[in-house]
Amino acid sequence: MGCSLASSLVDLKKRLKRDLDPDLLFIEPSEMVVTRELKDVAAMGLRDIHYETGPFITLVDGPLFEFLWSERQALLLGHVKDADLVAVSRVDLIDDDELRNIGNVLKEYCDPLILSVHEGAGVKEMVNLIG
Repeated sequence: MGCSLASSLVDLKKRLKRDLDPDLLFIEPSEMVVTRELKDVAAMGLRDIHYETGPFITLVDGPLFEFLWSERQALLLGHVKDADLVAVSRVDLIDDDELRNIGNVLKEYCDPLILSVHEGAGVKEMVNLIG
């Protein structure tokens, strides 16, 4: 993450904390920011304000996995390797063989959670981790 982008995010977090003091703040970075960089930025600014950083969750888009793995493998690994939880999302749109393949590929790097809002799979686990 570029220095100016990181400092902008730190400044924004400080302002939000001081002005609104939210109970929770979810940050959804662009796909170009890897988890390690986001963790480093999350640790910045703690000298000026105090906040608790929760888990870093990476969502892997089930239907796009094959493309992402073939075209952007290094970037995808940058998201997955340092995440506290990796969840495969939109699994309702892929078949069991595709889901099994994703699990086989990712199991070398993490233990992915299968997330399905239609069937409720993984939702409770995700909420428990956040809450």
